[in-house]
Amino acid sequence: MRAIVFLLFVVLIFFIARFVLNRIIEIREKQNQQAMQNEKEQQVKQNDHPEEMVRCAECGVHLPQAEAYFDGKDTFCSEGHMQKYHLKKTENDE
Repeated sequence: MRAIVFLLFVVLIFFIARFVLNRIIEIREKQNQQAMQNEKEQQVKQNDHPEEMVRCAECGVHLPQAEAYFDGKDTFCSEGHMQKYHLKKTENDE
């Protein structure tokens, strides 16, 4: 009789532990899904505000303002074009 009660007790503990672990897994999955959804919403919000495009004063290529080089007056696509533009400008002034 004691063996049967002990066995039933062990089975009960097993099912309680299994239920608790399944709930923990479900809660973590929901949190991960919410985090992924929040990240997607943030990416969509960032894409809603496109970055301003600027034109290189040397070659005319358009590029995002964050990638452009700015000398205080004009914007350029690279440091090389900025230097080339200023060399041409100083040669034309002389």
